[in-house]
Amino acid sequence: MLLLLQSKGRASARQIAASLEVSERTIYRDLDSLSAAGIPVHAERGSGGGIVLSEGYRRALMQFREDEIRALFASATDALADVGLGDNLRRALDKLAGGLTDVQRRAAHETRGRIHIDPRRWRQATQPRELLSALRRATNENLRTLLHYRDRNGKVTERVVEPLGLVAKAGVWYLVSRYGDEMRVFRADRMLGLDVTDERFERPPSFDLDSYWREWSTEFERDLPGYPVVVLVAPEAFDDVCAYWEYEILSDAAPRKKRGWKTVRLLFPSLGVAVAHIVMWGRHVDAVEPAAVRAATLSKAREAVRLYQLKGRGGRP
Repeated sequence: MLLLLQSKGRASARQIAASLEVSERTIYRDLDSLSAAGIPVHAERGSGGGIVLSEGYRRALMQFREDEIRALFASATDALADVGLGDNLRRALDKLAGGLTDVQRRAAHETRGRIHIDPRRWRQATQPRELLSALRRATNENLRTLLHYRDRNGKVTERVVEPLGLVAKAGVWYLVSRYGDEMRVFRADRMLGLDVTDERFERPPSFDLDSYWREWSTEFERDLPGYPVVVLVAPEAFDDVCAYWEYEILSDAAPRKKRGWKTVRLLFPSLGVAVAHIVMWGRHVDAVEPAAVRAATLSKAREAVRLYQLKGRGGRP
């Protein structure tokens, strides 16, 4: 009923009853309930009367510009679903759409069919939704949480943290928290389990999640190791090779036998990661420099050949 009045501003009890498929008696009862809840809605008598919603109450929706409506209704592979809010977002948008004008509603519908945002990388592992839902509760209610965590080196620890916020980056969720006197960031997919306690903590009044994440991620990215490698890339493999790693095209020129190949500088975190990927890409990539990459790739390839030749002869690896 409220959504109808937000859209129309004024309607008779008979019109509203017909739209909602209820009796007029029910409409007047609900009118009393809305008024008791503080909603500025009332009934006016006379030929031009009806049930009226205050213009001031409607104005917020009516003042949305078309581009603002499109921004709200852009369709997404919903990261909020990971933390248990996906259905709530859809219901909220449906409710909002019910209160829009016809022009606004058309813009919302068109945007849902024209813009789709998918934040995940190809073949990315599913995020631990059950843990994320529990972390969202702990964050909302300021509850200390016991994390069972495995770090990047495989070490498993238990620690009690104070969850301050959740961040999704490229489809991966992170927990920003206070641990003792320090601020710490934990990857959700490295959490082996967690227990939300009943012990509350005082949230830092000056903490701002957006500001903290910008500063932390900038510093983290600046400190990441970089190992540049120059490679020749076959045209059919270019999208796969350059889809994830930072890259720079140095030249479209290539040796005569490799027409269409590109000379590309890729930035890997280490020599080992570079070699693993070059071996994986096989004949589609030719490492140019540094010489250490070529030598390490050759060594890794020979190691694999020896292993599988031995297996083929029935020997043990």
